[in-house]
Amino acid sequence: MVRSALGFAAVAALTVIGQSHLRAEQTPVEPAGSVETMAVSTARAMLDRYCVACHNERTRTAGLTLDTLNIGRVGEAPSTWEHVIRRLTANAMPPAGRPRPDAATIQAFVAWLEGELDTVGLAQPDPGRPVIHRLNRVEYGNAVRDLFDIQIDVNTLLPADDEEHGFDNIADVLSMSPTLFERYLASAQRISRLAVGYQGLRPVAETYAVHGALDQNEATSLDLPLGSRGGVAIEHHFPVDGEYLIRVTLRKQEYGYARGMGRPHELDLRLDGARLTSFTVGRAWEHGQLPPMGYAGKFEQVYDGNSFP
Repeated sequence: MVRSALGFAAVAALTVIGQSHLRAEQTPVEPAGSVETMAVSTARAMLDRYCVACHNERTRTAGLTLDTLNIGRVGEAPSTWEHVIRRLTANAMPPAGRPRPDAATIQAFVAWLEGELDTVGLAQPDPGRPVIHRLNRVEYGNAVRDLFDIQIDVNTLLPADDEEHGFDNIADVLSMSPTLFERYLASAQRISRLAVGYQGLRPVAETYAVHGALDQNEATSLDLPLGSRGGVAIEHHFPVDGEYLIRVTLRKQEYGYARGMGRPHELDLRLDGARLTSFTVGRAWEHGQLPPMGYAGKFEQVYDGNSFP
């Protein structure tokens, strides 16, 4: 909502600046004295002669009354005079069979009336009631990303926005219904859980032990990558998004040394098939570490199981 308010304020500021600029450059129209009075009196006379007979307070034909309107102040009823212009331009007033002025007189009257309305509109701009402008789906997702650094799929949270002339960010068509409001509430609950997390959860440790009889010289599971040797595939449920610590401990023999460390082994750690990290274990002396003495010198022990090279 802060973004929307700032955006509205910026647009409002640009509008005010733009209007001030236009007013500063516009040449003020000086009163024309007798010419303006003559135009108003001529227009009033034409209305009284050709229009008032039908459009007066007594008859109210088509709900239009012109006898009480001040044509010298068209800004008091601009919508009525706009209606008169449309009817005259369409040759619908006066109706067929009634006395009517010549075409040149009608054109001159329409041009004068349009000029008066434009002058009033420029002096007293009225863009209408501002419409509440909510964010569309894309803008909503961008706001969540910028505020919480969370990437969400808004297409699964909110319905598609209505469009007008190919645009989905027009305030007139971005309406708010009770159903859509409920979707926004549900989305806010889900996003807040992702951003803050569930405070009732506490860190827990889960240990998965590999049986000592499991052969590590061949592939042990179809869930492991092709060409892998040994290892183990574990299915674990991660309840929430967060940081998880995964610790790998190699099995040791009875003398306290990890098995099979006489030669290097590449160890991969993967999640859902994607490699998280990879490191090499074994042949510690190649990295400046002294190997421990083997039992009675009959076999080589090179890794203590506590530190990786």
